Amino acid sequence: MPRAGILADMIGRPETDKVFAYVTRITDGRHELLVFESLDEPGIEVPKGAVEEQETLTEAVLRELFEEAGLTEARIVRPLGTADWNDERQHFFLVEAPAGVPDAFTHVITGDGVDAGLRYQYHWVPIEAQLGDRLVQGCGRFVEALRTAGNA
Repeated sequence: MPRAGILADMIGRPETDKVFAYVTRITDGRHELLVFESLDEPGIEVPKGAVEEQETLTEAVLRELFEEAGLTEARIVRPLGTADWNDERQHFFLVEAPAGVPDAFTHVITGDGVDAGLRYQYHWVPIEAQLGDRLVQGCGRFVEALRTAGNA
Protein backbone atom coordinates (compact mmCIF):
# COMPACT_ATOMS: atom_id res chain seq x y z
CA MET A 1 0.00 0.00 0.00
CA PRO A 2 1.38 3.47 -0.84
CA ARG A 3 2.54 5.58 2.08
CA ALA A 4 -0.40 8.01 1.63
CA GLY A 5 -2.80 5.06 1.92
CA ILE A 6 -1.23 3.91 5.18
CA LEU A 7 -1.42 7.44 6.59
CA ALA A 8 -5.06 7.76 5.52
CA ASP A 9 -5.86 4.47 7.29
CA MET A 10 -4.05 5.59 10.43
CA ILE A 11 -6.01 8.82 10.73
CA GLY A 12 -9.28 7.32 9.50
CA ARG A 13 -9.64 9.59 6.48
CA PRO A 14 -10.57 8.28 3.04
CA GLU A 15 -7.68 8.13 0.60
CA THR A 16 -9.68 8.70 -2.63
CA ASP A 17 -11.62 11.82 -3.54
CA LYS A 18 -14.51 11.34 -5.97
CA VAL A 19 -16.78 13.92 -7.57
CA PHE A 20 -20.45 13.46 -8.51
CA ALA A 21 -22.21 15.79 -10.97
CA TYR A 22 -25.92 16.50 -10.59
CA VAL A 23 -26.51 18.00 -14.05
CA THR A 24 -29.92 19.69 -14.11
CA ARG A 25 -32.21 21.47 -16.54
CA ILE A 26 -35.74 22.86 -16.61
CA THR A 27 -38.06 21.63 -19.37
CA ASP A 28 -41.66 22.85 -19.51
CA GLY A 29 -41.36 24.03 -15.89
CA ARG A 30 -40.15 20.61 -14.71
CA HIS A 31 -36.74 20.23 -13.04
CA GLU A 32 -34.80 17.23 -14.42
CA LEU A 33 -31.57 15.38 -13.65
CA LEU A 34 -29.25 13.80 -16.25
CA VAL A 35 -28.69 10.09 -15.53
CA PHE A 36 -27.44 6.94 -17.25
CA GLU A 37 -28.38 3.29 -16.85
CA SER A 38 -26.00 1.57 -14.44
CA LEU A 39 -23.84 -1.16 -15.93
CA ASP A 40 -23.16 -2.65 -12.47
CA GLU A 41 -26.64 -3.12 -11.00
CA PRO A 42 -30.29 -2.29 -11.72
CA GLY A 43 -30.77 1.45 -11.40
CA ILE A 44 -29.42 4.75 -12.63
CA GLU A 45 -26.29 6.80 -11.95
CA VAL A 46 -24.95 10.31 -12.49
CA PRO A 47 -21.56 11.21 -14.01
CA LYS A 48 -18.84 10.70 -11.40
CA GLY A 49 -15.21 9.78 -11.01
CA ALA A 50 -11.96 10.03 -9.10
CA VAL A 51 -10.08 13.29 -8.67
CA GLU A 52 -6.69 13.08 -10.36
CA GLU A 53 -3.42 14.19 -8.79
CA GLN A 54 -2.92 17.98 -8.85
CA GLU A 55 -6.57 18.50 -9.92
CA THR A 56 -9.08 20.67 -8.08
CA LEU A 57 -12.56 19.34 -7.34
CA THR A 58 -14.15 21.68 -9.89
CA GLU A 59 -11.61 20.70 -12.55
CA ALA A 60 -12.43 17.05 -11.82
CA VAL A 61 -16.19 17.64 -12.20
CA LEU A 62 -15.74 19.30 -15.60
CA ARG A 63 -13.30 16.62 -16.79
CA GLU A 64 -15.62 13.80 -15.71
CA LEU A 65 -18.55 15.46 -17.48
CA PHE A 66 -16.54 15.57 -20.68
CA GLU A 67 -15.18 12.02 -20.38
CA GLU A 68 -18.38 10.32 -19.20
CA ALA A 69 -21.06 12.37 -20.99
CA GLY A 70 -19.29 14.38 -23.69
CA LEU A 71 -20.53 17.62 -22.12
CA THR A 72 -18.66 20.85 -22.55
CA GLU A 73 -19.80 24.31 -21.47
CA ALA A 74 -21.49 22.93 -18.34
CA ARG A 75 -21.59 25.43 -15.47
CA ILE A 76 -20.93 24.41 -11.88
CA VAL A 77 -23.53 26.19 -9.77
CA ARG A 78 -22.29 25.16 -6.34
CA PRO A 79 -21.16 22.26 -4.17
CA LEU A 80 -24.03 20.37 -2.49
CA GLY A 81 -22.16 18.40 0.13
CA THR A 82 -19.44 15.90 0.98
CA ALA A 83 -19.70 12.44 2.51
CA ASP A 84 -17.25 9.69 3.42
CA TRP A 85 -17.99 6.18 2.16
CA ASN A 86 -15.59 3.24 2.53
CA ASP A 87 -12.24 4.56 1.25
CA GLU A 88 -13.80 7.50 -0.64
CA ARG A 89 -14.51 11.11 0.18
CA GLN A 90 -17.43 11.91 -2.13
CA HIS A 91 -18.05 15.52 -3.28
CA PHE A 92 -21.42 16.34 -4.87
CA PHE A 93 -21.96 19.34 -7.19
CA LEU A 94 -24.98 21.02 -8.71
CA VAL A 95 -24.26 21.63 -12.41
CA GLU A 96 -26.34 23.55 -14.94
CA ALA A 97 -26.68 21.68 -18.22
CA PRO A 98 -25.34 23.43 -21.30
CA ALA A 99 -27.88 24.35 -23.97
CA GLY A 100 -28.77 21.70 -26.51
CA VAL A 101 -28.29 18.51 -24.50
CA PRO A 102 -30.70 16.01 -26.12
CA ASP A 103 -33.48 14.22 -24.26
CA ALA A 104 -31.60 10.92 -24.68
CA PHE A 105 -28.16 10.06 -26.07
CA THR A 106 -25.37 7.47 -26.00
CA HIS A 107 -21.81 8.41 -25.13
CA VAL A 108 -18.64 6.30 -25.35
CA ILE A 109 -16.44 6.99 -22.33
CA THR A 110 -13.11 8.69 -23.08
CA GLY A 111 -10.01 9.03 -20.92
CA ASP A 112 -7.70 6.33 -19.62
CA GLY A 113 -9.73 5.00 -16.68
CA VAL A 114 -11.14 1.51 -16.22
CA ASP A 115 -14.43 2.58 -17.83
CA ALA A 116 -12.84 3.92 -21.05
CA GLY A 117 -14.70 2.59 -24.08
CA LEU A 118 -17.92 1.76 -22.23
CA ARG A 119 -21.20 3.08 -23.67
CA TYR A 120 -23.51 4.99 -21.34
CA GLN A 121 -27.18 5.52 -22.26
CA TYR A 122 -28.18 8.95 -20.94
CA HIS A 123 -31.63 10.40 -20.37
CA TRP A 124 -33.38 12.94 -18.13
CA VAL A 125 -35.56 12.09 -15.14
CA PRO A 126 -37.78 14.35 -13.03
CA ILE A 127 -36.30 15.44 -9.71
CA GLU A 128 -38.86 13.93 -7.33
CA ALA A 129 -39.00 12.43 -3.85
CA GLN A 130 -38.36 8.84 -4.98
CA LEU A 131 -35.40 9.68 -7.22
CA GLY A 132 -32.82 9.03 -4.50
CA ASP A 133 -34.06 5.43 -4.18
CA ARG A 134 -33.52 4.79 -7.91
CA LEU A 135 -29.95 6.09 -7.97
CA VAL A 136 -27.27 3.45 -7.28
CA GLN A 137 -23.50 3.36 -6.68
CA GLY A 138 -23.79 6.10 -4.03
CA CYS A 139 -25.26 8.61 -6.48
CA GLY A 140 -28.42 9.46 -4.52
CA ARG A 141 -26.85 10.86 -1.40
CA PHE A 142 -27.66 14.55 -2.01
CA VAL A 143 -30.79 14.37 -4.18
CA GLU A 144 -32.82 15.84 -1.33
CA ALA A 145 -30.58 18.93 -1.50
CA LEU A 146 -31.72 19.37 -5.13
CA ARG A 147 -35.36 19.18 -4.07
CA THR A 148 -35.03 21.61 -1.16
CA ALA A 149 -32.90 24.09 -3.14
CA GLY A 150 -35.77 24.89 -5.51
CA ASN A 151 -34.76 22.41 -8.18
CA ALA A 152 -37.90 20.30 -7.91
